[in-house]
Amino acid sequence: MIKYLKTRGITLLEVLIVIGILSILAASSSIFIPPLINKAYDARRKADLHSIKVNMDVYYSFAEQYPEELPDCGQPLMYKSQSILNSIPCDPVTKEPYFYQIRRGDLQSFRVYTLLSNLSDISISDVGCLGGCGPDCFYNYGVSSANIDLVRCSFVCAPGGGREGSCELYQDAELSLCPNLYYTDSVCKNECGDPKNRCENASGKQKPY
Repeated sequence: MIKYLKTRGITLLEVLIVIGILSILAASSSIFIPPLINKAYDARRKADLHSIKVNMDVYYSFAEQYPEELPDCGQPLMYKSQSILNSIPCDPVTKEPYFYQIRRGDLQSFRVYTLLSNLSDISISDVGCLGGCGPDCFYNYGVSSANIDLVRCSFVCAPGGGREGSCELYQDAELSLCPNLYYTDSVCKNECGDPKNRCENASGKQKPY
């Protein structure tokens, strides 16, 4: 006698369970994948700037100065017939060049800035860019030649300001000899009423470029 096995169809409950599991997986992907992608882009940005810094020093060893500007994205960095870097890297998302800056009329130092997507990246704190860096405090990560620092922005207690003092955003607090930097705290912990917390001058408020 031949016996036939009865097959059971999929119930509505089982379909709903599968749909629920897929929904959870899809939601998890939308939560976790974008931050991971942003971290990968940021890792690329930091690696790019490190590569630029290293190769700029190689360039300096030949030319005894840094280039006035960097070649366009993807173009080689050359000194005469010597290839220093095969391809100048650019931002992996915007495809725009990183911001390259030299002192006005001086090719003996440089700075290169970028904007990291992950604002909690510890590298931002490590380079001192919690309050922003560079022109208009727009960037939050950068590298520079050994003989110059990044331009670091922060809120500080401005000189003068009367009894209450004034908490202001300075683009280069070091120029003003500010005793305390409050980075992203726009009220400077309400400590500007005490003259000892105020900067010695206002030169760091202006663009030091």
